[in-house]
Amino acid sequence: MPRRPARTLPDQARAKGRRETYHHGDLQRALISAAIELISQGNPEQITLREVSRRVGVNHRAVYRHFADLTALLAAVAEEGYRQLVDALREAVLGHRVSAPQRRLEALACAYIAFALDHQAHYRIMFGRRLNEDGRFPVLEEVVKEAWALLDAEIASGIERGTFVARPRRELVFSFWSLAHGFASLALVRRIRVKRALLDPYARQIVAPFVAGLRVR
Repeated sequence: MPRRPARTLPDQARAKGRRETYHHGDLQRALISAAIELISQGNPEQITLREVSRRVGVNHRAVYRHFADLTALLAAVAEEGYRQLVDALREAVLGHRVSAPQRRLEALACAYIAFALDHQAHYRIMFGRRLNEDGRFPVLEEVVKEAWALLDAEIASGIERGTFVARPRRELVFSFWSLAHGFASLALVRRIRVKRALLDPYARQIVAPFVAGLRVR
């Protein structure tokens, strides 16, 4: 019987790394990272758990120990993205805590748009088809609410200070989010072409008319 060829050193290292990754409980993180990589390379609708597991180097059945199906994996990607978005928005608020309400909203818009361009794979899943239609991912829903709450708090502050008009906050947050999201989405598909270094001033110009419309006359 012919002998199986001995593994080369790189092969041994890869196999050892895969075993160690799984053994130490890092497979879930590796699967999320592989999914993000695949999303960044093509159409999210074409991703399969089998391809994700192949990228990681494990049998596709091992995926089910961490994710019940592809939707669960994508929900984990979306949750990670929303957490990063919340961090970016919170940092923008902290960086402008002594600024006027309108400047703070402009800073939030810039942070939102910058996040979209810097984390395109996450963004595509976060704002693709809704993943929590059946309520399977309550943690994802909570972190989405965190992002909403940050925007709502800034508009509420502007109203309380008498800077912004007293309108239903829900409508104002929807309008602001839609504006920032629309700009980001157009920039991602290069319908709006702007150099990354010029993103903030251009984003402020786009948002400024909306923010001016909020001000009390």
